[in-house]
Amino acid sequence: MDFEYFVFYTVASVVCILLLSMMLVSDRMYSARTEKQVWFERAVFLCILYFVSDAFWAAVVSGQLPKIRALVESFVLANYILLSVMAYGLFMFIATSENMEFRKSKKKRLVSMVPLFLSIFLRLLMYLIDPYFWIDKNNELNPFYYPMMMAAPIFYLIASFGISVVNAIRAEGREQKKLYWAIGSIPLGIMIFGSLQVVNLNAPTFCFGCAIMWMWFYIQNMQTLISVDALTRLNNRGQINHFIEQFQYKSGSASYVMMVDVDRFKQINDAFGHAEGDRALVLVSEALKKACDQAKAYVFLGRYGGDEFTVIIQNAKDADCPKRIEQAVRKILLKKQEEEKPPYNLLVSIGYDKIKKESDCVKNCIIRADEKLYLDKKKNHKAAESHARQ
Repeated sequence: MDFEYFVFYTVASVVCILLLSMMLVSDRMYSARTEKQVWFERAVFLCILYFVSDAFWAAVVSGQLPKIRALVESFVLANYILLSVMAYGLFMFIATSENMEFRKSKKKRLVSMVPLFLSIFLRLLMYLIDPYFWIDKNNELNPFYYPMMMAAPIFYLIASFGISVVNAIRAEGREQKKLYWAIGSIPLGIMIFGSLQVVNLNAPTFCFGCAIMWMWFYIQNMQTLISVDALTRLNNRGQINHFIEQFQYKSGSASYVMMVDVDRFKQINDAFGHAEGDRALVLVSEALKKACDQAKAYVFLGRYGGDEFTVIIQNAKDADCPKRIEQAVRKILLKKQEEEKPPYNLLVSIGYDKIKKESDCVKNCIIRADEKLYLDKKKNHKAAESHARQ
């Protein structure tokens, strides 16, 4: 290994460090200090520290720094500890992102750190027993050093990926499944790039892999913040407008627009507070997501504003598709009311209409669906008043 290798490896490390540093600074400036963000920043910061240490190790290996025992032992130990702690940071970030219960218990968190502590303890113990156990008298690493070094990180990466896979399989909604698969792709990608570096130790593929996977996640996360309503986790008004602008009518296909509104929402806020109002919106959004997931058509779902939601159905296989979604929403809401027991009747009014021809547009269809929604609302109010009189 010569000077060219050192320059190549160092430049790669510096580029990755700069990319991760910019992402870290941006996240600290613009993101709320939630538990998820804290673990995200810790994991990224540990990546940066590892790349710094690894760049110095490359300088030792290539002969740019003297290969004296003190330097070799210092950087080898730093890499060993930082890699394990970095993997644990990623594990905790994923556990937090996916709301794993164990993270709320101090005892369980300590148990989750056992592989980390055990790996570091064995590393130090063997050094005390035999100073040449890991690094021989020629200051070269013994062959079994790397398997031991990667034991704890691989455990945490596999565990992280496993958590995401299990949650993705168990998740009911499409969006939730996509989220779990996206999070799970981080440890999977890092394992793949790490394996490539094991095959060719001269190529900094692990460094590039970590930077790529974290950048990919960060971009996805920013896109979510821009396009998703924070409360209901549905598409926000901006995304609805964007979808409407790009909508294309297809001759021979059936497309519909549904408008959904929470009945007596103002009274819920006034009588029970805004926290209950938010709860009502979340329950309705969950019912809509579940009902739309059952539809045999492409469905775009968003929060139109306030207590109103928009459902755009494309390429429905039959004319009863919006009716079935409406019935499913009401049925799911009734079940949620029995389970959650809110201190009010959670009802919705629904109106829908078909996009009739190419000269028709989604905006006009929204107006027609809104008109039918208010007819449904009047009918619901009359039924409620009649029930109250009885």
